[in-house]
Amino acid sequence: MLRRNSMFTRFVAKAMSVAVLVSLVAFTVACGGKDNVPDDSGAQTSTAPESRSVVLYQFRYQPSSLTIPAGTTVTFKNRDPERHNISIAALNVDQNLDANQEWSYTFNTTGEFAASNRFNDRMQLTIIVE
Repeated sequence: MLRRNSMFTRFVAKAMSVAVLVSLVAFTVACGGKDNVPDDSGAQTSTAPESRSVVLYQFRYQPSSLTIPAGTTVTFKNRDPERHNISIAALNVDQNLDANQEWSYTFNTTGEFAASNRFNDRMQLTIIVE
């Protein structure tokens, strides 16, 4: 009986050693292995124009602040049942949007611009064009 116990104990010890070794290898591969994500640090930047959205909903611009690179087209989407307005005085923009209507504007001028709604002065948006 003692011999069986000692054989069983050695078997369990070997099995646990193998399990620990397999876990250690899996952990090393998962955490310390080579990252397959390409390094873009030396790559050229894309010249493709960007696009973003601003949703007019529940009498708010969502988001209320937006930072974009010059050349970005922003699509304004009215998701309220009422008519809204996008007014950016510094850019001479004044566009009405009926319910479920969309309108896009390309921001080519850098600076910080305040957008508001002539129909509801609580609706405010800050657009920073870099």
